[in-house]
Amino acid sequence: MKLTTLIENKQVIKQLKCEHGLSFLLQTNGCTVLFDTGQSDKLLHNAQLLGVNLSDVDYVVLSHGHYDHTGGLPHFLEINSTAKVIVHPHAFKQRFSQSPQMVKENGIGWRKNIERYSNRFLFIEEDIELADNIWILTNIKAQEGFEVINDKLVTKIDEGYIPDTFDDELVLVANENNNPIIICGCAHTGIVNILHQVKQRFNYSEISLIAGGMHLKGKEETEISKVINGLAPFKVKQWALNHCTGKPAFEQFDTAFPEKVVYCGGGMVIEV
Repeated sequence: MKLTTLIENKQVIKQLKCEHGLSFLLQTNGCTVLFDTGQSDKLLHNAQLLGVNLSDVDYVVLSHGHYDHTGGLPHFLEINSTAKVIVHPHAFKQRFSQSPQMVKENGIGWRKNIERYSNRFLFIEEDIELADNIWILTNIKAQEGFEVINDKLVTKIDEGYIPDTFDDELVLVANENNNPIIICGCAHTGIVNILHQVKQRFNYSEISLIAGGMHLKGKEETEISKVINGLAPFKVKQWALNHCTGKPAFEQFDTAFPEKVVYCGGGMVIEV
């Protein structure tokens, strides 16, 4: 399996564009999956520079309904006429980021034009196997003590706002030659919870690679330590962290898992 970071907050190759967003390309023997699309058409520029033909993509997976993971989809669909888009129906709800100063919409920007693309969507509310040994997981349940409450990321109910439960979050699990990998967009439901669910559903003894954002940016050191301590039951060979992980969390992961953590910026290629 080959995992390429098409776009991310930073880049490891100077000529590539970057933005606050995320897009991975997973290539296996029988299937090519685009996991998230960043927030704009910049992934098209990067794919061309990296020698990636996006018309070869078989599936697009949208990890959740935030603009920085879905905004590039309309641009992708203009150059790929066949790929199915895997998405949870709850991804299209109105979403906001709130602070004492303001409330800002941060959901899917093209949401009102959904009918234009509806024939390309495959809506899922249960786990599915996309292709041989590639699964999309949903319904991530929380472990006691690891419930995630998003006070800044909210949805609108009537005239008020409530914490976003991210019940639309999708996680990709692939396993080729007995080397399972996990790809997350932001792990909004919590990486500890995700790994417990993967363990329950697949019973892997070891994970070869976990890639994506951990949504720990801005979190206190004690919160990050709690997450890292919660990962103790799992054997992970490599962490490829980026996007919303945050520098302090990256450094704590690097300390906790020496020689197993890399920053997975735009242009990074990992083969498993």
